[in-house]
Amino acid sequence: MTETRIAIIGGGLAGLYAAYRLHRLGIAFDLFEARNRLGGRILASGSAGFDLGPSWFWPDFQPRIHSLVTELGLPVFEQYSAGAAMLEDRAVGVVRRQGYLSGNPSMRVEGGTAQLVAALSGLLPPAHLHLNASLTAVNLDGAAMRLRFADTPECSGPYTHLWLALPPRLITGIDFSPSLPEQDVGTLKAVPTWMAAHAKYVAHYTTPFWREAGLSGDAFSRIGPLNEIHDAGNSKGAALFGFFGINALQRAGVSESEIKAACRAQLQRLFGAEAANPVEDHFYDWAADAYTATEQDRISVGAHAELDAGFVLSAPWADRVRLVGSEAAVEQGGYMEGALAAVDRALFASLEEALNGEG
Repeated sequence: MTETRIAIIGGGLAGLYAAYRLHRLGIAFDLFEARNRLGGRILASGSAGFDLGPSWFWPDFQPRIHSLVTELGLPVFEQYSAGAAMLEDRAVGVVRRQGYLSGNPSMRVEGGTAQLVAALSGLLPPAHLHLNASLTAVNLDGAAMRLRFADTPECSGPYTHLWLALPPRLITGIDFSPSLPEQDVGTLKAVPTWMAAHAKYVAHYTTPFWREAGLSGDAFSRIGPLNEIHDAGNSKGAALFGFFGINALQRAGVSESEIKAACRAQLQRLFGAEAANPVEDHFYDWAADAYTATEQDRISVGAHAELDAGFVLSAPWADRVRLVGSEAAVEQGGYMEGALAAVDRALFASLEEALNGEG
């Protein structure tokens, strides 16, 4: 019986969690990440670890991520929300309103969600983590798969299984031999990538002056460029962050320095003169990240998308390839919880096959 050896493509949360679970079970793996860093859509800015990707999780309905941060011993804290919120509208200008209290507490990892990446990767054998490895082709020869990567003349492998911790649309850019049927390609392309059309801005300050003024840091604007703003502070520093209301095509026509200047001007309108001079500020446009977004993703659908729960690639790939990216989750696609759920589902199916003598 051939020993199971799994190639994981994608070093975001899903890929790292998959590697973590496989490693603990003693199953051989190699993880390949196209970027020069791990984390995927998890990205930190500055030494304080302010999030440019996902920030929150909700223990009330996201048990997997809550369990994982507990298992890894990562400190967490509740999103700051005490105080008033600011509203901005062309008709009335800037007004102060009572803050919004959520029934489900939004939790954050101390030091940013990049701490999840650091904790998981730190528990994995470095020799099996490969950066700057962009998968271009997969060849199936009998029961063995060999992988070809950009700028690498020789193939890697053989592997018995391939776990794709990628957005479905990026999977369609891989050359499969035998080829994927057009129906499979169409199904994958139809699933939008969460966050891929979005961008995020973070401004770091010496003090949380808005809190001292009785403000939560929450703000909502119909003017922009940011349409939603929140407190991003942690124990290492004070910060505000915002999501953009202008779309990817509009952002593409403006320089980063102009975008940052417009964001600082908006924060000044909302929170006063101190907001105009952050210690540092950061901007990241996920729509411009080729390892996250495709051209199709430049227009946001405004919702989290998921693959159909029963979807599998057609033969001969069905028994060899697992889709474990967040959008492959049965529910909560695009969230960190979805990434963990997709991996757990693939792991359960793989172990069931092994017990039945099919692996």
